[in-house]
Amino acid sequence: MKAFGCAALATVILFFATTFIVSPILSNIGYDSAASSYHLTTHALLVTLIFTVIFCTIAGARYIVEEIERIIHHKNEE
Repeated sequence: MKAFGCAALATVILFFATTFIVSPILSNIGYDSAASSYHLTTHALLVTLIFTVIFCTIAGARYIVEEIERIIHHKNEE
């Protein structure tokens, strides 16, 4: 249940970060018309998703490497 709460909180934080940080950056690139403003939100969320996946992959890989090193170190002590 704690993991679900953390995931929900992270989702809300990422949404607002996308709304207030990523969207203004992308709007300066060339989303001027009303039709393209609908795409701005979608593209901002996609950019945020891409960087979230990259960050989680790097963090997960570091965790896996640390666990493997811990197991190897534990086996060498025996």
